[in-house]
Amino acid sequence: MNTAQRRRVHPKHAITRAGAAVCLLAAAVTRAFGQWVLAAHAMPCKACHEALFNAFAQTAHFKTSAEASAQSVKGSFADGHNVLRTGVAGIYFKMERRRGAFYQTGADSARSTSRTERIDLVVGSGRRGQSYLYWKNGLLFELPVSYLAGIDQWINSPGYTDGEIDFARVIVPRCLECHSTSFKLKQERRALQYSRDYELGISCEKCHGDGHQHVQYQSSHPAEPRGKYIINPAHFSRERKLDNCALCHSGLREQIRAPFTYRPGEKLDDYLSPASDAPIPDVHGDQVGLLRRSKCFRSSATMSCSTCHDVHRPQRDLAPFASKCLACHQTSQHPMAAKIGARMITSCIDCHMPNQRSNAIQITTPTRQSSLSFRSHAIGIYPEVAATILQSGRER
Repeated sequence: MNTAQRRRVHPKHAITRAGAAVCLLAAAVTRAFGQWVLAAHAMPCKACHEALFNAFAQTAHFKTSAEASAQSVKGSFADGHNVLRTGVAGIYFKMERRRGAFYQTGADSARSTSRTERIDLVVGSGRRGQSYLYWKNGLLFELPVSYLAGIDQWINSPGYTDGEIDFARVIVPRCLECHSTSFKLKQERRALQYSRDYELGISCEKCHGDGHQHVQYQSSHPAEPRGKYIINPAHFSRERKLDNCALCHSGLREQIRAPFTYRPGEKLDDYLSPASDAPIPDVHGDQVGLLRRSKCFRSSATMSCSTCHDVHRPQRDLAPFASKCLACHQTSQHPMAAKIGARMITSCIDCHMPNQRSNAIQITTPTRQSSLSFRSHAIGIYPEVAATILQSGRER
């Protein structure tokens, strides 16, 4: 850890659930590569697994949180692009860069008041968007303005009311558990605080466990072909494989044990309350719940997230995912094969795992409330979606 991450804090407040952010604007996801500082824990991994590490460093998981820098903050601070106006007269937000640091200011010109806080941490890889946090008295708070990549604009942070200057949303440990590798907690005057000893982003140990003993052994036994003293999720049972992903992809769940204590391979229900029995899980954050409801999943004894996903590499091209479907499904057996033709492969995922609007991520603008769309992991038949895709194909 660098010295900035270990600065001493004199806390006055405790971490509470009140007003906490349920989730931040991020697609399920560290410090980036290049000029950002690589986690000290990850460097030994890179020494022996350089190609794999370099690929993983490009993923949204690896980039899901970072120290604020010119490389990590995606929004524009240029004049004419750095002000978010609201629907309330006189209230606006301004984003500024001063002496290498980044700030958000909420201003109420009618009352001649304003508040400014520095952007300390970035949450979100930037592929879909980002939210921002600031430190105060040993706690982390969400800033009221986020960035949305699709429109390349500043927006009200998800869940914030338009026209309110609110810097008081405290970040609870459960949020950080999914948007970082580790955050150590400490007691100060009977209050729970965050230590500056943390590791941002999702690094190797999040899924493989602590690798110190592994590194020590392999360094002294370089000829040993088997990876000793390291967890390999590929060897887990299906349920434990799912748990590894469900830590962050199974919706809102109450914590049973302290945050950051779950270890890969353990039963997640011992750490988080059982997953919700909601009829239809939300597409944001409960991918495992949706997958479990799919006929493809229920018809297979082995299907898990890793059947289709390789977490070590960026996967944005849909065509390779379609090839996964062909391991069980024959295109010739599709009831509309003759009508769809060659488009069956290119449209496979869009038809059977369509993008759907999330009820968990709501963005309020001066004129309306909108929501973001995410890929549904409920593999199924969606007649209306299929009809729309086929119609668009005919129009082209």
